[in-house]
Amino acid sequence: MSRVDGWKAWPAGIAVALLAAAASAPGASGSPPARAAASGAAAAPGDQAAAEQPAATARDTDLFAAGLAEFLQWAHPPGPDCGAVDRIEVVTRWAGGLRARFEQPCGAAGRLRFGAILMTREGAGVWQVAAGFEADEEVIRDGIRMRRLRIPRDGEGMAGGGSRARDTAGDAAAAPSAEPSPPEVLPPPGNTGGVESPLAAVRPPAARRQTPPVFPEEAGRARLIGEARVQMLVDVNAAGVPVRSRMLRGPDPDLGMRQAALTAVGTWRFDPARFEGRPVRYFAPIEITFTGLPPESRLWAHRALFEMQALLYDDEARAQAAAARLRAGTPVEEVSPESALDSEWGLTAATGLPAPVRAALHETPIGLWAGPTRAEGKYWLARKRGEVYFGVLPQAAPGDLQYQVVHQRGVPDSDELRRALDADVFDFAAERKRRDYMNEAARLMGLRQARAEVGQMVIRTDVLNDDEMRLLGAIVIATLQAHQDFWAGLTTLRLFRRQVMVYAFASRSDHQKVQATWLGRPGAPAAASGEYIPASRILAFPCEMTGGHLPIPVMVHEAVHMLDYERVYPPRVQPSKWFEEGLANYFGLSQIDSQLRIEPGFIRRSGTIVAGDVRVQFDPRLELLGHRRLSRERGPVALADLLGAGPGDPLWTGEQSARSYGASWTLVHFLLHGDRGRRAEAFRRYAAHEARSEGGPATFRRIFGDDLTDLETAWHEYEEAL
Repeated sequence: MSRVDGWKAWPAGIAVALLAAAASAPGASGSPPARAAASGAAAAPGDQAAAEQPAATARDTDLFAAGLAEFLQWAHPPGPDCGAVDRIEVVTRWAGGLRARFEQPCGAAGRLRFGAILMTREGAGVWQVAAGFEADEEVIRDGIRMRRLRIPRDGEGMAGGGSRARDTAGDAAAAPSAEPSPPEVLPPPGNTGGVESPLAAVRPPAARRQTPPVFPEEAGRARLIGEARVQMLVDVNAAGVPVRSRMLRGPDPDLGMRQAALTAVGTWRFDPARFEGRPVRYFAPIEITFTGLPPESRLWAHRALFEMQALLYDDEARAQAAAARLRAGTPVEEVSPESALDSEWGLTAATGLPAPVRAALHETPIGLWAGPTRAEGKYWLARKRGEVYFGVLPQAAPGDLQYQVVHQRGVPDSDELRRALDADVFDFAAERKRRDYMNEAARLMGLRQARAEVGQMVIRTDVLNDDEMRLLGAIVIATLQAHQDFWAGLTTLRLFRRQVMVYAFASRSDHQKVQATWLGRPGAPAAASGEYIPASRILAFPCEMTGGHLPIPVMVHEAVHMLDYERVYPPRVQPSKWFEEGLANYFGLSQIDSQLRIEPGFIRRSGTIVAGDVRVQFDPRLELLGHRRLSRERGPVALADLLGAGPGDPLWTGEQSARSYGASWTLVHFLLHGDRGRRAEAFRRYAAHEARSEGGPATFRRIFGDDLTDLETAWHEYEEAL
């Protein structure tokens, strides 16, 4: 399994383009208004030019007048020193732009007079300023007089040839010139060039410091596919500072991208726009492209992890009161002292949460409490501290699992995150196998299948009656208590939250068939007398060898495996095989008293448990006698071999596995009880290392000594004396 990094690291796929007005580069030929595009493309004055309208006539629409007034008030907001813009006059208007002048009263400074050249986007129901610049009215008037600014005639379009004319409307300095105008030069046939843009004489601002926007949480959680573009108009002052921004176009639904773009652009710095060498204020169109997932992500299986806290209540009123206090800032330790320690859930797979809780966390911003949410008979309060959304890619080959992180907030990259991702991806694959297992088991059990729920377990069987199913649940509870007592003080046990499927088969052959289905190897040889499959959370055993009744030692053995993987070992960790099996046998072959309490390590008498009309008897000494017989026939298992053998080694396969199971059991029993328990504390220290995935032969020798000869001799002598 691997994390895929072939795509640009998503969600960092954010492209930025500073858009220029049509033909804005000095000396460029005229061009029609064009849709904005990346990297030096033309500005987006509009896809459809407005109908030609002379300035200050009755044909001016309310939309145009209101739009221009609103824009100028936005660009010059009133403040403590200056009032609202007034005396707005449209000097010249052409298709796709206009020249305006206006005043703003500013206290002691008097009335300030401004001029502006604005390119517009106009269409049905739309009027926007798409680009432009502003300066003192005198500067613009001088530029026009000296023909450094070329303004189209009233009603003239920016495309399709025609003469250039100086701007005269309302301009007192624009008296008829003594010199005749130069003759018109029309373009040759087929030349679609038009009148040069007035902005061609202005060098637009150039960004010299750009901060990419933060990809919004909403877009990340929504798993945006493809590209989404945000176009803004940014007011860049003569010092190169963006003082305000407004939207031109943006995606729908927005998913937070507009605000993310506006926030980012506010931190940029520019080399200011210049006209005739002097810095001027410029209204710059800027486009930011948010790049989402590739189209093939539609085929991914999308998953999520939440870094979270949770409190569960039986009573809605208590939950509501707790929610109010938590949202007011009261610490969890004060709101629920009895549950504060268990409230820390860490990185939790979304699929392991009830659907209503999962939905509430998905919608709630990071850092806030969600709920109370009713689910599974409880009222949940949950706070999301961080989130990671990722997709599991279709398998290119069996066993080839790859994933791509698509959204990550509040959870730093770490080994813990990698392990959590790996575990959830494996869980995804295991869930598919789990469904196959359940379907095959249902087919084999047929109409005989009975079902019961006990705590986190769902029991399915074609052989046990109701009394024995209740007994099964009671023995698992007893195993949980014994397991908890052993690990107390050695590690922090996780809460046992996830549902486990328990299968009790009447026939060993049916058990074998279902196991082969999970392994993907039909016809595989007969398996052990029971198993717990951590990835799929399935505990299964046949009852054939116990006459159709509950095989108590096997069930306790597998229940210990279940609790180890659900509560102790880190996800996807494989503990030392001898330790894992030896500890499970240590509990599985211990006595159970009449109160269904496990007495760890006691094996000197048989026991009888009554379940309704059924009397279930077991004798842990039988397993010990069988192990002694094998040891005498084939010799004892060498300690070094046992410590170093992994699950696939010959020592744990075929006929040899029976010796290894027995040797692991007696070794654990010896280390805890031999010589009146003098090695028990050392064994507990070793167990703490196994809980942290730090066990193994080297750790064993560090704790018990490099020379294990005496320990091995004492162990084998202990086996004979048990």
